[in-house]
Amino acid sequence: MSDTTSGQPAPESRVRVGLQGIHTADRTVVAHELLFRAPGRHAATLRGRAEHDHATAQVITATFGEFGAAELGDGKPLFLNTTRSFFTGELPLPFSPEGVVLELLETVEVDHHVMEGVRRLKDRGFALAVDDFDGELHRVPALQHADYVKLDLEASGDRLPGLVDLVRRVNPRAQLVVERIETEEQFARCVDLGVELFQGYHLHRPDVVQKQTLDASHLTCVQLIAALHDLRTSTEAVLDLLAHDPGLSLRILKTVGSAAHAPRQGVTSLHQAVVLLGRRELASWVTLVLVGGTSTAPARPDTLGWIFTRAEACRALAPEDPDAGFTVGLLSAAADVLGVAPADLTRGCALAPEVQEALVHRRGRLGAAIDAVVSHEGTTSTAATAEEPAVRGPAPGPVGPDLTSEVYLTATLAARTRVRSLTRVPA
Repeated sequence: MSDTTSGQPAPESRVRVGLQGIHTADRTVVAHELLFRAPGRHAATLRGRAEHDHATAQVITATFGEFGAAELGDGKPLFLNTTRSFFTGELPLPFSPEGVVLELLETVEVDHHVMEGVRRLKDRGFALAVDDFDGELHRVPALQHADYVKLDLEASGDRLPGLVDLVRRVNPRAQLVVERIETEEQFARCVDLGVELFQGYHLHRPDVVQKQTLDASHLTCVQLIAALHDLRTSTEAVLDLLAHDPGLSLRILKTVGSAAHAPRQGVTSLHQAVVLLGRRELASWVTLVLVGGTSTAPARPDTLGWIFTRAEACRALAPEDPDAGFTVGLLSAAADVLGVAPADLTRGCALAPEVQEALVHRRGRLGAAIDAVVSHEGTTSTAATAEEPAVRGPAPGPVGPDLTSEVYLTATLAARTRVRSLTRVPA
């Protein structure tokens, strides 16, 4: 896909996640399991702890940083396959527990480190599912804390009634979920056993949802994590690093919506999002983006230059709130690069109404700033880039064309400086 605005290849990729419904006895979908779905890869092909951590991190960042958990699950709980590293705290779970069920995978040895993590996450409000329980004694302590216990019909076979009885004795409060139901006869058998929830191809084959996304840079993530852990680094320096990467910026704006302290009135800028998240939580999200996979290099300089030029120009044309101006410019350019409507791009972002109105309907002072800059760039497919600014027609709204031309030239120079700085690695 090409960048239809600047004529340059877009720094984009596809993000994918699988969803399989979890049903009641009357076949009503009441929850979904999130499944790792990378091109050519499935969870069954993963080998080793690092690959499983990568898969979980990728599913988390896709769910909360791209799709939005509530929209992806249609408001129903989402079951998330969770590896040992997330239970022990080696990797973070920096999102609100509402509507999320953590699945303790059968590959995780339940020792005292894991149990400490189970208790800590339960105290935070997370629901727990013990996945593929097969009567293992070392998993019984986790069973006692479970809200759900999942049984694998294929693996348990004739032992299924005994496993159902065992779970009922250990934790009568837990709901049973039987997986891998392939036939109507198997479904009826599980209903007769008093099982509450059901999952399998007979009821629902997994769906794969995907969308275009801007890549996040490996280099930016590493630099940002280092800066966030250095108390001498100012908030302004953190923001400057974050603003270097449009893809990472968009993810951070979307994750604010999943934070427990997300403001009801929404956020107006990256600056506000960073302050609301705080250094620790921001570092956690960037860590997950890094573990889940990023592009190996920053986006093409010409494309980034054009994105940053629009953002800097909108910043200059919104002196009453320059941070909001930069943010709306960045998001409007990202939408053009990906070829999506701003409303679709920002769905799931906790944006303030005035910012959303500016992006979607070009209303208000911020909307006038976007209009002026877009008009300056031109209305044809050969619109100006950061390397070759041009003026085509008068700027609408209260911003005059002469002012816009001057601002755009200054923004172009600032954007070039920002792009050049991407290649500098601090000593």
